[in-house]
Amino acid sequence: MVRLTRLVPALLLVSALMVTAAGCGQQNSGAGFGWKPLFGDLAKDTSPIVAKVGEITITQADLEQFIDEQPERLKGDFAGPEGERVALRRMVDQTLMVLGAVERKLYNDQDVARSLVMQRRLTLDRAMRQYGLLRGVKPTDEQMRDYYEKNIDRYQQQGLVRARHVECLNKADADRAYRRLQTKEVKNDWVHVCEEISINEKTRKLAGDAGWMSDGTIVPLIASGADFSKAVFNLPIGVNPPLQVGDRWHVVEITHREFERKSSFEEVKDTIRNEMMPGFQDAIIKDYLKSAREKHGVELTGRFTPGQGMTPQQLFERAMLNPDMMRRIDLLIMIAEDFPESDRADDALFMAGNTAIENLTDLSVGARIFESLLELYPESELAADATFILENLYDPRFRQPKSIEDLRR
Repeated sequence: MVRLTRLVPALLLVSALMVTAAGCGQQNSGAGFGWKPLFGDLAKDTSPIVAKVGEITITQADLEQFIDEQPERLKGDFAGPEGERVALRRMVDQTLMVLGAVERKLYNDQDVARSLVMQRRLTLDRAMRQYGLLRGVKPTDEQMRDYYEKNIDRYQQQGLVRARHVECLNKADADRAYRRLQTKEVKNDWVHVCEEISINEKTRKLAGDAGWMSDGTIVPLIASGADFSKAVFNLPIGVNPPLQVGDRWHVVEITHREFERKSSFEEVKDTIRNEMMPGFQDAIIKDYLKSAREKHGVELTGRFTPGQGMTPQQLFERAMLNPDMMRRIDLLIMIAEDFPESDRADDALFMAGNTAIENLTDLSVGARIFESLLELYPESELAADATFILENLYDPRFRQPKSIEDLRR
């Protein structure tokens, strides 16, 4: 993957200068056209020069950065002294191509100019998002702890047991294995009993160990593994009498048990950060865009002027039919932004909030939408419902009611 850190400055300079020339080059054939540097990152470079192509110099630092910019799958091609030579030849070839393009004034070609404009736009957009807004930004411990406390019921450590077994085709063999395991004799320990009686080739090699399991989890080493875990999960610690699971008989020893409990904040801190990041970053970008609209002013004209083209009702219907939930949310929010006076604006925000809550892990995304609804349309007939949702958003009975009584509490 190309590292934008090093590409942004050089690419921006080249793109900006080339696009400027391409825009005015139709009149003056590229007078004042700038296209250097071709390599590097605009930092002061005192490393040795390793090649010259006409007036272009390539330094050791340029070479190292060129290799670093390559996709991971290609970096192996440039490993070692011979790989560096291959990379340098690539750089020389690229330089010769660029010189040829400049000599032929290809920056005046419409397709080339369009590509340069696009690359500049994409690079600056990506730079603003990744470096201007999101670089080094992450939820604080306080924000993550607040998220944890609001969603604590989601962070439940399942109860687990660890079991070992002897698997038999009939009860007689299972009874024989059970009797032998009751003695203290070495010849009747789990290693010997499994080796001589168990028909499960996978667990027989492990002295019967079937691993950790929760209630109903699939145990891969055992046929009918889900039924097996259900059957043994509540057995007491120790060797238990034979029990039948499917068409097999098992003698099971529960060796360890971990009870169900809430996970601590520290245990799930990384999970919380990963869950929060998409919504956290989206909020930063959306807040910036909102302030930038106010700062610079945005005017939609022609058929995109509010009140022209598609009506709020038509947009609302299109949004609700869209299977992509993020696309649906964007379309619904767009209705409120483009048609703030429409009687569909508050409906759109309400549905956008509901869609976010029902489909996104981070409930704060939906919460912000409902907060916008209350801020912009405090008199809306949906305001009371939005307030109720915000007040109960992190109550598991509200999000996942088990009965109508849960909703009424």
